[in-house]
Amino acid sequence: MSYGSRLTLIFLLVTISTVSGQGKSVPRESQLVGTWRLIEFADIDPATSAWTYAYGKHPKGYFTYTKTGIVNLNISSETPLKISQDSASHYTINLRQWTDSNALGYFGTYTLDTKRSVVTHHVTGGSLPWYIDTDQPRPFIIRGDTLIIGDNKTWKRVLVKAD
Repeated sequence: MSYGSRLTLIFLLVTISTVSGQGKSVPRESQLVGTWRLIEFADIDPATSAWTYAYGKHPKGYFTYTKTGIVNLNISSETPLKISQDSASHYTINLRQWTDSNALGYFGTYTLDTKRSVVTHHVTGGSLPWYIDTDQPRPFIIRGDTLIIGDNKTWKRVLVKAD
């Protein structure tokens, strides 16, 4: 084989390998890994069919998914309660009302069903006692740097990649 033929062959092989790698997408497992900042927490009110925002239009919080399968999430309302450490002991709260409108968090592990596009949170602790030792399956979709957890019809948690 002549020198020119070898160069042509090498050029073709490099071109083919470069082109064949361009259409590949990143596996969903690695797309989910990282910290996501919460920008919307919305549910449909069945009586009015309107979106409701339990934590306000600008909730605060982060969801973190590690490459080793750990999940940690924290959510709080856009307007934190003004309670001092000293006055905190004078309040009697309804835990359900508190978590539904002020703050919640939980942690555990997660598994993915990429065929169904479902992430399941295996909850081991947190502020929702009724979640502990349960599996919480969540449909999800990733579009660029945006993660949407929920069915996007009756409930959604919209997050953007933070790291």
